[in-house]
Amino acid sequence: MLKFFKDFLIYGTASVLGKLIAIFLIPLYTNILTREEYGAMALITACKGIIDLFSNLNIHSGIVRDYYEPNINRKELVSSGLYSIICCSLITLILMLLFSHTIVNNVLGIPLYYSPFIIMLLSIPTGSLQSYLSILTRFLKKPTQFAIGGIVHLIIQVGVSVFCIVYLRIGIIGVFLGVLLGEIFSIGFFGYLNRHLFTLHFNWLYVKRALVYAVPMLPAVLAGWIDSSLGQIIIGKEISLEELAPYSLALQIASVFTLISTAFQNVWSPFLYENYKNDGFNQTLLKLFKTIVWILVVITLSFSIFSKEIVLVLSNEKYIAAAYYFPLLCIPMCLYLLFPIVGSGISITRETKHVGISYCVGSAINIIALIILIPLIGVFAVPLSLAFSRVFTFSYMIIHSHIRIHISFPISHIFLLCFVSIVCYFIQYNNLGIMPRTILFIIAITLFFLLVKKSYDVELIHIISSRLQKK
Repeated sequence: MLKFFKDFLIYGTASVLGKLIAIFLIPLYTNILTREEYGAMALITACKGIIDLFSNLNIHSGIVRDYYEPNINRKELVSSGLYSIICCSLITLILMLLFSHTIVNNVLGIPLYYSPFIIMLLSIPTGSLQSYLSILTRFLKKPTQFAIGGIVHLIIQVGVSVFCIVYLRIGIIGVFLGVLLGEIFSIGFFGYLNRHLFTLHFNWLYVKRALVYAVPMLPAVLAGWIDSSLGQIIIGKEISLEELAPYSLALQIASVFTLISTAFQNVWSPFLYENYKNDGFNQTLLKLFKTIVWILVVITLSFSIFSKEIVLVLSNEKYIAAAYYFPLLCIPMCLYLLFPIVGSGISITRETKHVGISYCVGSAINIIALIILIPLIGVFAVPLSLAFSRVFTFSYMIIHSHIRIHISFPISHIFLLCFVSIVCYFIQYNNLGIMPRTILFIIAITLFFLLVKKSYDVELIHIISSRLQKK
């Protein structure tokens, strides 16, 4: 487990830095861009998520699943995945360009933002390639080079975006232009690091095997997009771009969880597939699960109880509604971060159809809840519906991992996490002052650490007793 957290820190540096800078850029965006522009940027970004799905068909997940398997020609495996992703992404780009006017005018309803939408489309193939090549670098176990590439990519992306918005004043076009140029750099950098893995040979059998693994998860990826982005599109189209802006800001603040999630996903696949056959791996999974949940409880409590102050520091009074959405978003964000762990049994046994089932049913719950709740409670329906969806998906994965690898994750930890989020929401909703909230925070954090200490003391006593009985 120590090795896992070491890799987590190394490989997560660039990703975490990127998310932190994105948060620090919020004051720039919210003070220079109008609320309508900020909402339009969120809509286009949400649209990019669904297009990305079809640009690579999730092939990269099938390729990395077989990376450590015996009797695999690694060069042919990697090259076959590369050529497949290039073809899929270029075809997707061409189709999207053909229908771009319809999407912008009729689907998104933002005709004034056609140019940034086109820049976003150009980043579809570059984003697919950049993602694939960076994943390969993690499997090469080159943490220093991975971090350097990620940081320089970030500098280019942020530098171009800030220059375009602050000095050229060209609006949200600059944001997507920065993304595109950063990805072009990454393709060259990570491509050079992985050049020894590339060959002109294309093996259809490897691609077919990757698709058999990856395609059943496509519904899950689609459902994940529905969960994370459909709500934003509904707000922007059915309510207004101005109302979308505070919710999008709350999502941006909630990216504090993706600081952990992105770094975690950078190391999870190599860790899982390299170690799942080792003795005691289930115990390692349980320890990881408990440790990460404890961390998430602290983050949820700290950010939720002071969400108003965070919103005002990062933006202004026009976005204060984001403080009420954030505590509710903590539940689905935390559960999503834990999906790779609780779904380990499904990944190990290659029964990825269950990932698709769990996500699809969860998304159906999300859509039904949105239809019912939006007329009743407006924007608040979006984080609540998302929470309902992810609770189901989380529960489904836990059950099927238990069936396949006989592991039982402690649900009580999740109940505590949800309880903290809900209590923090009501604290914000009732507009308690900063001093009462600070006192409540000190009391809560003290009780929490006492609970954690007691939990680990009990676990230590259990381990010592087991060893004594063996002797």
